[in-house]
Amino acid sequence: MAEEKIIKHAGAAAHALLKKNATWKKRIKEFLFEIFIIVIAVSITLWFHNWNDHLHEKQLAKGFLVGIREDLKITADKLESDRASYQHTLDYYDSIWQQISENRIDKQYMDSLSGNLTNMLGFAFDNSRFESFKSSGNLRLIEDQSLMQDITRMFTITLPDREASDRILFQERRNQYITYIGTKTPIGSHNNSQISGVVNDPAIRFQIMWQGALLNEMKQQKIKLVKEIRGLVDKIDSELKK
Repeated sequence: MAEEKIIKHAGAAAHALLKKNATWKKRIKEFLFEIFIIVIAVSITLWFHNWNDHLHEKQLAKGFLVGIREDLKITADKLESDRASYQHTLDYYDSIWQQISENRIDKQYMDSLSGNLTNMLGFAFDNSRFESFKSSGNLRLIEDQSLMQDITRMFTITLPDREASDRILFQERRNQYITYIGTKTPIGSHNNSQISGVVNDPAIRFQIMWQGALLNEMKQQKIKLVKEIRGLVDKIDSELKK
């Protein structure tokens, strides 16, 4: 509709200059009036399109922030849930290392729960929403540049590094178990390693001490990561309330 009006007034402007029964002063006056109307119409049309585009972009950014906030909450909740369910493995390492250090071996406990020596629970996260938004070139729509950088860092550095660290740690545990423990211990009736009889082996003692320390360090790192994720969630909440 706006385009039709612009064409109409452009025609009127041309017609004004061609009027043979009007003075040049009047022709110029009518011509400039029609041009003025065209300028106003074009300006309003551009403003409306820009406003509409801006509104659409704000809706896209808001939708992304709402979704990414939920993704982060799910990730933090999963980290805490996994940490709680993995605690028994940490307890096992701590307990048997204490038994070894104090030379009071509980064979039944140590052997029956030796599956903890290979128990694994790797971290994984869903970055599909972030990658889709980023690949569409829409990260620029987040007006708070600090928030945009924090989200980008979380999904391109922090979470991938945590995922990779878990994968490397658990693969190393598997390899070291096979090398230093699994091949040196007899297998019980429940396919569990009878480790209690060989804990005086220096290599096995070191593995128990070292792996237990690594897993406890990983636990602390994940506690710190959960706090970082929830802090970012709070920052997103603040942006959404603006």
